Amino acid sequence: MADPRVRQTVERAGRTLARVAEGLEPRVSVTEEGSVLSERDGVLRISGLAGARAEEVLSVGRGHPALVLGLSKEHVLAAQLSPHGTVREGDRVRPTGVGPTIRVGAGVVGRVLDPLGAPLDGRPLTGPSQPLPVERQAPPIAARGAVHRPLYTGVLGIDAMFPIGRGQRELVVGDEGTGRTSLVLTAMLRQASTDVIPVYVAIGRRRAEVWQITEALREAGGRFVVVAAFEDDAPALRYLAPYAGTSVAEWFRDRGEHALVVYDDLSAHAVAWRELSLLLERPPGREAFPGDVFWLHARLLERATQLSGELGGGSLTALPVATTEDGRLSAYIPTNLISITDGQVVLSRELFAAGHRPAIDAGLSVSRVGGRAQAQAFRLLASRMRLDYASFLELERFSRVGTRLESEARRRLEHGRRLRRLMRAPRSRVLGVLDELVRLALADEADALVTVPEDRVDEVADDLVATLRTRDPARARHLEEDVVLTEHDRHALSQLIATRVAALVGDGG
Repeated sequence: MADPRVRQTVERAGRTLARVAEGLEPRVSVTEEGSVLSERDGVLRISGLAGARAEEVLSVGRGHPALVLGLSKEHVLAAQLSPHGTVREGDRVRPTGVGPTIRVGAGVVGRVLDPLGAPLDGRPLTGPSQPLPVERQAPPIAARGAVHRPLYTGVLGIDAMFPIGRGQRELVVGDEGTGRTSLVLTAMLRQASTDVIPVYVAIGRRRAEVWQITEALREAGGRFVVVAAFEDDAPALRYLAPYAGTSVAEWFRDRGEHALVVYDDLSAHAVAWRELSLLLERPPGREAFPGDVFWLHARLLERATQLSGELGGGSLTALPVATTEDGRLSAYIPTNLISITDGQVVLSRELFAAGHRPAIDAGLSVSRVGGRAQAQAFRLLASRMRLDYASFLELERFSRVGTRLESEARRRLEHGRRLRRLMRAPRSRVLGVLDELVRLALADEADALVTVPEDRVDEVADDLVATLRTRDPARARHLEEDVVLTEHDRHALSQLIATRVAALVGDGG
């Protein structure tokens, strides 16, 4: 291969193949053409496309997209990505040579997109953008760094007992109607005051719910992106939605920024894939899901990571949501997701029905990674909180049978009830770092806390925060920005709590 012209030709071919592998441009100038033999429930049987490949996007009829999901010697099976009724038997089909892509750039911030990047909020996308493949390889181990920075959710029970680090994958799981979406929405709203960009992926949600969440994010004033595949969209769009949302989040991560992607929810995603698989006549397995449903979510959640400093140090944190029935964590999809993620926040129907918000089951919830990233002040004040709260819940269940309790047990019950009240998420409000630290300091002062009437716990906590900001603004700023608690700080907080509780409660103020 001494001829320079031959070498240049081979190099150009190699670069073209590399770009094709990334799914960013067509393989070749395609002249192949097929036709639709039949259409059934959004699945097309197509003849004449011998060169089609799996996960390739086809152009059907007047440019309607379809996704290749099945190959055989006789025909190709593809799922429609356009609304039902837009494709007919006999329509011509042309391969595009690329997989599904989504255009991403700074102009997607604050927008609502479908899984193929088309805006759903009535305005065209502006500014430069680039196409990214919806399916991408997860970063290799060598490209990853240790999870070392906290991601605050604004929910005291999580930030104190089950902390999340940037780059972590934390599952939020519970029955329908236990506040799963409210919890992840609070986490997204909390990022309005940070440098983290939330990407909300709605899978099979009602349109009204998605627009309500979008409006809440917009009113919070921070940056965000919404990728939505509604309940009446084609199942192939619902299948692609979480991968597309992850590609959007990766665009920010790869620029050294930090993204939080919320999948709401992956149980609906698995149902969409089951629906497609059964229409493709693939054999069902456990709970009628196909055998590759674990791989469906494993390859998705592996893309969440903290990149190494050499690659910019960006992070992508994942909060997948899953649904249980009657609290059965042993069901197929919840079990799969628990085994893939770095921990789970379990929401209890029993606690939710009793009026506890969020209804976190402290005995079943865990964070396997975030503790390494927890700030020093949180780690110091919350070191025993999870154990104390879990033991309180057991003691409370025991006390309901009418057993007589010793005075120390009654005191633990009173302290636990006020601790639970402290952890209740205030309605229409997201807690900042100082709000949470003061609440943790109050919880740590058990003797003072038990003197506060249960219905006044929130009032006393808010007064303590306001008083600290007014009387000692330098300390308040130090705690909020550095999140480090010295012995002097701890003594000052203890004195503040003793004097203010006595003033507000002891004197009937």
